[in-house]
Amino acid sequence: MPREPATSEITLNDGRIIKIYERPMDGGGWVSVQEDVTEQRQRQRILERMERLLATIIENVAEGIIAKDARNLRYVFVNKAAEKMIGMSRGEIIGKTARELFSAETAELIERRDRQLLTQKQQLEPIVDTIDNPARGRRVISARRVQIGGTGEESHMFVTMVEDRTEKMVAAA
Repeated sequence: MPREPATSEITLNDGRIIKIYERPMDGGGWVSVQEDVTEQRQRQRILERMERLLATIIENVAEGIIAKDARNLRYVFVNKAAEKMIGMSRGEIIGKTARELFSAETAELIERRDRQLLTQKQQLEPIVDTIDNPARGRRVISARRVQIGGTGEESHMFVTMVEDRTEKMVAAA
């Protein structure tokens, strides 16, 4: 029976986690290396908890959160609130551009705001616009945008936080 390299992990009584690498040697015998991966596993658990925390927050805030790839202006993420505001599911939105989802006039406005952000890096003050939403009609929105990464980075994206103010505007009038 051929001998194959193997990797395993064991947890010691004191809580440390040891990863064991075993490899057969030509001519017989084995080489075994043990590595203490306790800190690595702890960091991994902390990161996983933080990811769950952020995902829970992002999915449950009232503000629409939309992420786009800054290189091609395609949608890469929308939260539940953004799905509701846009009136489409993630499956209908992700991978598309504003031109594929909205009227030419609304798409032009969205792209103009996206390009403004890309030249100024951050747009922390909300910009209020009126747009035509294909599913929900004419809407008054307030949007803030921030860039994540830079043009040289692989994950150059930006995030837009959108609040639908239509009902507030109607109530105020």
